[in-house]
Amino acid sequence: MSFMNISFLNMPFSIISFLISAFLASAAAATLLLAVLARVLPSGFLAAALNERSNHTAQARQIGGLAVIPAAIAVLVALGSAAGLDARLLLCLAAATGLLWLTGFFDDRHSLPVAARLCAQILAASLCVYGFGPEFRLLPDLLPQWLEAALMVFVLLSFINMTNFMDGLDLMTVTGIGVPLLAAMLLAVFGVAGLQSGVVAAVTSGALLGFAFFNRPPARIFLGDSGSLPLGLLSGAVFLMVARETALLAGLLLPLYYLMDTGTTLVKRLISGENVLAAHSKHAYQIARRAGWPVLRVIGHVAMLNIVLGICSAGVAGTASFAEAAIFTVTGFAVTIALLLRFRGIL
Repeated sequence: MSFMNISFLNMPFSIISFLISAFLASAAAATLLLAVLARVLPSGFLAAALNERSNHTAQARQIGGLAVIPAAIAVLVALGSAAGLDARLLLCLAAATGLLWLTGFFDDRHSLPVAARLCAQILAASLCVYGFGPEFRLLPDLLPQWLEAALMVFVLLSFINMTNFMDGLDLMTVTGIGVPLLAAMLLAVFGVAGLQSGVVAAVTSGALLGFAFFNRPPARIFLGDSGSLPLGLLSGAVFLMVARETALLAGLLLPLYYLMDTGTTLVKRLISGENVLAAHSKHAYQIARRAGWPVLRVIGHVAMLNIVLGICSAGVAGTASFAEAAIFTVTGFAVTIALLLRFRGIL
C-alpha cells in the first residue's frame, strides 16, 4: 500500500519544519493574545449566559475567538504565500474569516438577527469558493463548474453552522475540529496531501492548541461565535482542499464525527417534528454528558475516534486500491456509528 511506503525521513526537512513552525507560531500567538485579553477585558465582558441547555455551571467569558482567529489569520497571511497559496485564495480566506469573526463578535455582543448572520455566512462561503478559483474541481466529470461551486458554498455553510452547533462542551472544538485539522497537517507532513492544505490546517489547529490551555474543564473561557463561525469556515476549506489534493473520501473521513453527530441529530429532530432552527442540546455528546459522563471522558472518546478517522483518511488518501479504500472507509463509518450509539446509551 503506497502510503505505508512513505518515509517521514525522506520528506524534505524544509516542509516538515515549515509546517511545525506554522503550528507552533499560531499556538504561541493565540496563547499570548488570549492571556492578554483575559487580563485586560472586564470580567463580565461577553459573559456566557447560563440556561437549561448549558453544560457548564460557572460563569465563563466568550472571548476565545477574539484571540484564536486573529492569531490564525496573522500567521496564515505571514506564511501562506511561502506555502504556495495563491494570492487570491489567501486574500479571500483572510477576508472571509475576518467577516465571520466580526459577525460572531457582534452576535455574541448584541444577538444579531438570523437573516444578518446567514447573509454574512453566505458571503464568507462564496468568497472562499471564489478564492479557490474555477480550476478547483472535485467532481469535474459529473457536475458543471457552477453547480459544483454552489455545492461547495453549501458545504462551507454547513461546516460554519455545524462547528457553531457542536461547540457546547469544554475542549469539544479542540478535539472535534482541532484533531482532524492536525491530522490534515500530518497528511501534508508525510507528503500524502499538499502543502497548501497543510499550512491552513497547521495555523488553525495551532491556534486551537493555544485556546485549549484556557478551555480546560472547568473552563472559564469559551470560543463564542467569534471563534466557532470562522473556525467552521477554515476547517471546511481545509477538508475540501484535502479532498481535492488526495481523495474525496479522505476529506470526508476527517470530520466524520461532527458530520454524523450533527446529521443524525438533525434527522431525529425532524422526525420528532421539532423546530430544527431552535437552540437545543440533543447532540449525542450532550446526551452522554447529561447521562453522567465526565467531560474528559466524553472528550477523550471524541479525540480517540478522530485519531482513528485520521488514520482511515490517510489510508484512503495513500492507496490506489479500491478494496483497501473501502476497508478504511467502512472502518471509519463503523467506529463513528459505534461511538454515537454509545453516547446515546444504545450500545
